[in-house]
Amino acid sequence: MVLALLVGVAIAPSAFAADPTPADYKNAAKYCKAVRESKGVEAFASLYGTNPNKKNAYGKCVSKTANAKADAREDKGDATEASNAAVTACKKQKTDDAAKFAEKYKNLGQCVKDQKNTND
Repeated sequence: MVLALLVGVAIAPSAFAADPTPADYKNAAKYCKAVRESKGVEAFASLYGTNPNKKNAYGKCVSKTANAKADAREDKGDATEASNAAVTACKKQKTDDAAKFAEKYKNLGQCVKDQKNTND
């Protein structure tokens, strides 16, 4: 009886472990393998499989995850382009009239923040 309780306690933490998230893995294939291991093959197949025998689940998971990560990178790229434009504008202001720039801003970061707020 005591042994059964100890075994139950040893198994319990893994049974309640959180499902993996795409951010935890560098690539979609590793993420999908972890999901398949955590959910079990049948549950994974029913979740991601789209053909009649659900044998395409792994490929669908990888494709869906990779596309989602690519979309996230593109969204981040748009924000980076806006930041680069703000930095360029502030550097130009500082070069054109350093005294006026110093009166208006404490540093380049404050100017960039102001530029971003103006463009939003």
